[in-house]
Amino acid sequence: MKTARILIVVVGILLPYLARIPGTFTRGADWFTSYLGDGIGAVIFFGAFNAICWGSILGASFSYRHSSSIWFPAVFGFAFPAVAHAFMDLSSSSTAAVALVFIPIYSLPLILVGWLAGLWYDRRLSRKVDHVA
Repeated sequence: MKTARILIVVVGILLPYLARIPGTFTRGADWFTSYLGDGIGAVIFFGAFNAICWGSILGASFSYRHSSSIWFPAVFGFAFPAVAHAFMDLSSSSTAAVALVFIPIYSLPLILVGWLAGLWYDRRLSRKVDHVA
């Protein structure tokens, strides 16, 4: 379970940057470096907002007994930010960067759905194990 939680944090921190990599082949290196900003402050500011998403998934993992249940909130929760960061063009308008704040917030309902699905799956696994024993 500890390994799964560490993996959630690492994937959550790296997800916006990893989602940008495929776009660099068609749009150039500026596509990727637009997320890096001018210094470390931009990366920390960006990472703080992304902690809303991966922190919620991490919090949901504490309600599970089986580590395989974590897949549900992780897949549901990371799907929207991965797609949104892959297609977010920061040079499209002066207010496009505001979307970087809202992407993790918009992923919260999906994390909730994933948490409920994982909770159902976890309880089902627990009943199966308790029934066999």
